[in-house]
Amino acid sequence: MSQSSKLIFPSETKNSPITKVLFTILILFFYRFCNTIPLTEIDQSSLQQSFSGIDKNNALTQILSMYSGGGTRLSAFSLGIIPYINASILIDLVIAIVPNLEKLQSEEGELGRRKINFFKKIATFFFSIAQSFFLLQYLKSYLYQTDSFHQILLTCELSVGAMILVWLSNLIDNRGIGNGTSLIIFVNIITSLFQRSNFQFQLIDSTFPIQLLVFLTLLFCICLSQTARMRIDVVSARQLAFLENLDEDEIKTSKGGQNALSIKFNQAGIFPLIIASNIIPFISFLIPKIFLSQITTTLYYFLIVAFNYFYTNLFWDPEKISEQLRKASVSIVNVSPGKDTIVYLERVVRSTSILGGLFLCTILFFFDFIKQFLNSPFLNQLNISSLIIIVGVSYDIQKTLRALFKTVI
Repeated sequence: MSQSSKLIFPSETKNSPITKVLFTILILFFYRFCNTIPLTEIDQSSLQQSFSGIDKNNALTQILSMYSGGGTRLSAFSLGIIPYINASILIDLVIAIVPNLEKLQSEEGELGRRKINFFKKIATFFFSIAQSFFLLQYLKSYLYQTDSFHQILLTCELSVGAMILVWLSNLIDNRGIGNGTSLIIFVNIITSLFQRSNFQFQLIDSTFPIQLLVFLTLLFCICLSQTARMRIDVVSARQLAFLENLDEDEIKTSKGGQNALSIKFNQAGIFPLIIASNIIPFISFLIPKIFLSQITTTLYYFLIVAFNYFYTNLFWDPEKISEQLRKASVSIVNVSPGKDTIVYLERVVRSTSILGGLFLCTILFFFDFIKQFLNSPFLNQLNISSLIIIVGVSYDIQKTLRALFKTVI
């Protein structure tokens, strides 16, 4: 049977692209459906009215909106993916500090990655219990029963919901398309974005064309941040011997056919933004309100740059890349193999990760700066952090789909 028939009848092949896409949609639909089921023993109507009257910049509202898709109804999935993100941050930091764990992740292959993932799930369980307890304490006035038994029961429901969400995320990772964590956050943002209260087109004024131009400029910059790369030319041992016999002009004309390493300026993708968005609301509780805006904004930018640098260095180990180049008998142009290659790659990774983080911060700063001069409903309804996440996840999805369908066509 032809490849085209496999696309039409995905049941004939377990790992067909359409099967993966449908499976991912099914999991996300199941999650969103379950997220509409409210927890018992909570005054949901009063809670919804209270959240609708709270400023959108409120820390708790931001968290629940981004990671659970709205934040006006408390369900078993209201913690969203927050506990798993916090657990991942903790385990990744520990891996960077403890050599044995780093060796387990890098040298043990699939078995090592499964063990690391198991550690993250254990940490997620404890984070979910702690965060459920603090969330219920914050919303204690909305509980019908405030005794210990009912609080423990609600804590268990929220914790189980968080663990089920981790399981659904892993299902998407293994049998669906894209990164499960990113897709869940993506769906939540889209859901909250298209709430009726978020779009008030009747308030669009005469400056809308300018606002639209600013929006398209931001969108272009965001797309650029997800695709910008640095090219490092590499040559094989045979090519290197050939180049040694050429003069400078001939080398310049011969470089067009060379292979190259490609390093993204934003190697960590949207995760620095997700992590920073996750941490800042909690820190804001500790900062006096008089200094809240200036300190949180500066700290937010710093965390984006710091985590972009951390995750880029975590994923792109110069020593490993240098060793892989050596085994393949490939070297970087004008750089000696061995220690010089490691030093060169360290410098490149360090500079690209910092520049990538600074570029993201520049987009955020530009948006806030423009809004001061264009006090308009359209731009004020936009959350630039959410927009960057949407574009980043969309880019990853289309790249994954192109790779999947390319294998069957």
